[in-house]
Amino acid sequence: MQSALLHNALTTSAPPAFLLSELGVCATLSPMLDQQKISLGRVRQAYRLTSNEVETVIQALWPHAVFPAELWRRAHEAYWKDFADSNQTIYNRESPALPQPCLSDKHFHSYLFAQDMQDFFRKLSENIHAHALELGLQYILEETYDEIDNVFPEERECLFHALKRLETEDFSDQYAPDSPLFETPIFTIPVSSYHFISHIFVDTILVNRDEVIRFLSKYPLHMEVKGITHALVESILKSMPPETASLGSPKVQTEQPTVEETEDGRLTFKIPSAVWRGKPDHAVRDAMKDTCPLAVIAYVLFYWCGSDKPEAGHKTQMGRKTQLGRLLTEKEYSDPKSYRNLMNALLEEADAYTIVKA
Repeated sequence: MQSALLHNALTTSAPPAFLLSELGVCATLSPMLDQQKISLGRVRQAYRLTSNEVETVIQALWPHAVFPAELWRRAHEAYWKDFADSNQTIYNRESPALPQPCLSDKHFHSYLFAQDMQDFFRKLSENIHAHALELGLQYILEETYDEIDNVFPEERECLFHALKRLETEDFSDQYAPDSPLFETPIFTIPVSSYHFISHIFVDTILVNRDEVIRFLSKYPLHMEVKGITHALVESILKSMPPETASLGSPKVQTEQPTVEETEDGRLTFKIPSAVWRGKPDHAVRDAMKDTCPLAVIAYVLFYWCGSDKPEAGHKTQMGRKTQLGRLLTEKEYSDPKSYRNLMNALLEEADAYTIVKA
């Protein structure tokens, strides 16, 4: 009886509450997120952060204001866990445990934890109905991004199409020579089919909203997202205590870029506002060329200096890249695209560094 209820509940477009109740499943399918927490996906979009800048946020707020598994835990409890536990009882299939971060670690290794979460999602897909799996992932994506249609749409569609197709035949019949699934039983779905989980994982990490806004106080808010508005940012920054000078002497602020090496070998470049704010492009380049790689200069000019300059070509990203490409190379190209390609290569190279405003 319970097995029949489980199948009926999951094959409907929205499992009825009474069926979920019969199975002991939480009927609240959209758990409310704490307003004091926000996904790094939305933070990244609001402040136009690079992957390295997002990593800097994680390490700076770790562990007291970083919650790597919370969004996944909420989805697990609301959509997955009870079904997985039921199948473990009925079919003796292992119910995978949700990965948990070690809060005593000095650093949070986001890449490794992303692999653990991908493995968890893969094992879960072998244990519960694809519809329940898809509902939980949908919840995670909606709490992570303002728009989810462009988040690995082909990969998601391909994976869930394969999972749902495997459910159309009896498990034992999948290995019959005349079965269309004979060559693709469930446990032979390539691990690579789940790769998008590890790619989106960092964006799904929740952080304390107010603390991340304070940490990014020197970054401009480029766009409002759900949970972060200009009014909120202004209110939080106004409540911050003013920076005071050290006793006995005024605080001396360097006007030169500095570079530091972190424990993992990554270079962090700190660029004072006096170097780039309100300066013409050539002056920014000249002020940084002795201490910073060309990729760092390209990053600062493109992301920090483009919006407040009146020069021609700044109205579009293509025009801006063409202009900066000409500035940062002594070579002469016959077509604008070559300058843009140069800038694209430099900006990609800049991802290897952490670049912050000092």
